[in-house]
Amino acid sequence: MKRIVIFLLVFALFFCVTLSACSAGDIKPTEDGVLTEVRDDSGNLTGYERRYHNDNGDITRLDVYDAEQVYQSFVIYEYDDNGLLYTETHYQADGIAVSRDVYSYDESGAVYEIAHESPYGDATVDRYDANGEIVEKFCYDTDGRLERHEELKDGVWTEISTETE
Repeated sequence: MKRIVIFLLVFALFFCVTLSACSAGDIKPTEDGVLTEVRDDSGNLTGYERRYHNDNGDITRLDVYDAEQVYQSFVIYEYDDNGLLYTETHYQADGIAVSRDVYSYDESGAVYEIAHESPYGDATVDRYDANGEIVEKFCYDTDGRLERHEELKDGVWTEISTETE
């Protein structure tokens, strides 16, 4: 009888510790390297992913698989000294870079610009307002020359002459 009481006390203690650890909020939704399902809004399986995080809990790598678990691509995330996302680089499964996004922030820490760079040297830059809406777009050729500049004015995209810039 004494053994049963001790067993129940140990079990109860373990159960309480486990519950408090789970509710503490320090457990990541998915542990590093665990293959998890990705589903669309209708609940259909669309693929799988593996996530890896740094010590701050920020995602540093995302591996992407199709619905048959065939490896498709990966994304590497880098952060600046303030912990803000600095670059997001997309790769094919074979390691060839496909695109790179470089983030810039205003004084308050809100995204100000995102430069989308291709491996060919051309780029587009989206500039954001305080509400997080894109208000300007810039397109650059492979030599870094501005090809197109658009601004959102009164809800309409207007092309700005690139000859004066």
